[in-house]
Amino acid sequence: MLMSIVEELRIAAVYPELTNARVLLSGLTSRCGVDIARAFAERSTQLAIQTAEQSTEIDAITALLSQSAGDLKLFHSDDIEDADLAIAFAQGPAQKAFGGLETVVNLIEIHPADLSDRTSQREIEDLVSEKLLAPTLSARVIANRMQLTLTHGAILHVVKAPTPLNAEEMMVLDILRATLAAMVQAEARNWSDKGIRINAVAPATGLDAFEPTLLGEPDIASLALYLASDKGEQLSGHVFDSSQAGGCA
Repeated sequence: MLMSIVEELRIAAVYPELTNARVLLSGLTSRCGVDIARAFAERSTQLAIQTAEQSTEIDAITALLSQSAGDLKLFHSDDIEDADLAIAFAQGPAQKAFGGLETVVNLIEIHPADLSDRTSQREIEDLVSEKLLAPTLSARVIANRMQLTLTHGAILHVVKAPTPLNAEEMMVLDILRATLAAMVQAEARNWSDKGIRINAVAPATGLDAFEPTLLGEPDIASLALYLASDKGEQLSGHVFDSSQAGGCA
């Protein structure tokens, strides 16, 4: 099933049902998420973007996106990895931007410095918590709002990471991916009867993948559209493999 889905992503799709859909993209930077943002903007969605970056590049990206999006709102956050700030944003600005949301894409960026010198169990656990807690809690807040408003929705967590330089860094990514998979499966079960679907994308580990790999951000963008569309309404609880080439520049 997943193989056929990945193959289908390579076929251009319009998804008219996404016109004016309310979409949140959290974690956009000038290096990560631009293809995903553009894919939703080109479907004339109402697009809310949360970013910690303030730069001329972000200004140029949002100006370009606003030309095709049905509506666009930009929110700056000093630290999108802070759990309390993430919850506050999900409870307030994220909901008020367009009166609710149908689709959420959380970009979770792993930097080279995050992987280096993580040798103890405590250091690895701290990294996993730092990267996954905020998007998990904010997703729960948004899913609860979807439930209260009888809105069927899709949430996608996207982990972007550099190629590991050694076995120790690969082990850190393996643990993070395993934790992400367990979290996604648990959350998907919790919200499945409410019509809320939760999936994720993460770099392929050192183990041989049994499914095709998403080759970079354009493929991830196509997957995000698919999962947000009517075609993806039965798909939940999965972690899709992305190639290391899908990491941020």
